[in-house]
Amino acid sequence: MVELIKIGIVFLTIIVLMYRKVSLWLSLLSATFLLGILFHLPLWKISTDVASSIIDTKTLLIIGAFVSILFFSNLLKETGRMNQILEGFRSTLKDIRLVIALLPAIIGLMPIVGGALVSAPMVVEGSDELKLTPERRTFINYWFRHVWEYVLPTYPALVLAASLIGIPVRKLCWLNLPLTPAAILSGIMVGYWGVSRSTKEYKNLSGRTAISILLKNLAPLLFALILVVGFKVELVYAFGITIAGMILLFRIGREKILKGFKESIGVELLLTVAFVMGFKKVLESSQAIPAVSETLSSFGIPLWLIAMLIPLLVGVMTGVTIAPIGIGFPILIPLIQTHPDFLYYMMLGFAGGICGVLLSPLHLCLILTKEYFHADWKGVYRLIWFPVASVLIAGLVWVALFSGP
Repeated sequence: MVELIKIGIVFLTIIVLMYRKVSLWLSLLSATFLLGILFHLPLWKISTDVASSIIDTKTLLIIGAFVSILFFSNLLKETGRMNQILEGFRSTLKDIRLVIALLPAIIGLMPIVGGALVSAPMVVEGSDELKLTPERRTFINYWFRHVWEYVLPTYPALVLAASLIGIPVRKLCWLNLPLTPAAILSGIMVGYWGVSRSTKEYKNLSGRTAISILLKNLAPLLFALILVVGFKVELVYAFGITIAGMILLFRIGREKILKGFKESIGVELLLTVAFVMGFKKVLESSQAIPAVSETLSSFGIPLWLIAMLIPLLVGVMTGVTIAPIGIGFPILIPLIQTHPDFLYYMMLGFAGGICGVLLSPLHLCLILTKEYFHADWKGVYRLIWFPVASVLIAGLVWVALFSGP
C-alpha cells in the first residue's frame, strides 16, 4: 500500500507541474528525483541512472530519429510535396476529415517510434481548412496513429503477449478484434464532433491522376518505411538516407535545407525525450512496478479487474507499449491462468495495458504531438478519456458475451 501511495505522489507531482505550465522536461526531472528519493535510492544512483540513460545508444538513436523525421517533413513542406500529397488524398477521398484521420492511421501500420511526427505536418496542412483547435489536431494525429496496436501482429507487444500467454499470435489478434473498431469509432465521434465537412474547392483530378500524384510524392516516405520495416534499418539512418536522396534527386537548394534543418531542432523537445528515458531508468531501479502490482493483487480485487488494472497502471507509469506486457503479464499469468476465462482476462489485460500507455504523460507520441501542435494538456485529456473508456468497455462487453457463466 505504501508503494502505491508513493507512486501516486510522483504522478500527482507530474500532473500538477504540467497544469501549472512548467516545462515537461523540468517536470520529469523533478519527478525522477522525487521517485528515487521516495524509494530510498541515493542521489548518486539517481544522477548516474539519468546520465547513463541520456547517453545510452538507444536514447541517442531515438533523438536522432526525431530530428531526422522532422527534417524530412520540413523538406516535404518546403518543396511543396506536402501539399501535393494532400491534394491527391483530397481528390481520392473527397473529404478532408477522412484525409487527416487516414494519414496517421497509415503511419500507424508501421510500428516505428515517434511515427506520430511523420503524419503531424500533414495533419496541420489538412486541418487548417477545418479550423481545428491545437488540442483536436493533437487528438486526431495521436489517436488514429495507435488504432492498430490491438490486432496488428507487426507490433512487438502483441507478439510478446501471445508468447507469454502461450497461444498463436493470430488467436490473440482474434481475441482483441473488437478493440480496434471501438478505437476507430470512438475516435471519429470525439475527433469530429461538431466539425462540418470543408467547403473549400480543390482540383477535381481523375482517379489515375490522383493516384499518380500520391505515389510520386509519397515515394520518399514509402522508401524510408520500407528501409525501417522491411530491412530493419534504424529510423535515423533510414530517414537520413532518404533525406540525402531527396536533396540530390529533387535538387533542393541550400537555403531550404538550412531552413528545414533549423526548424527540426527543438531544445525543449530533445530535453523531454532525454528525461523521459531518465525517468524510466530510475523507475526500473526503484523496483516500484512489481511492488505496486503485488499490493493490488493482495487487496482481494476481482480477477477481471486485476487483469485490466495492473497492465493499465504499468502503462500509465512507463508510457512504453512493451512495458505493461513485459512487466504486467508475468505477474498476471500465475494469478489467473487456472481461471476458465483466462484468455478473455488476458485480452482485458492487453486492452488495459495499451489504454494505460495511451493515457500516460510519458508516452513519447503524446508528448511529441502535443508539443508539435502547442496544445494544452487539459484539453487533450478531455478528448482522450472517452475513446480510452470505449476501448475498455468494448473489452468488458466481449468478455461478458463470450466468457463462461
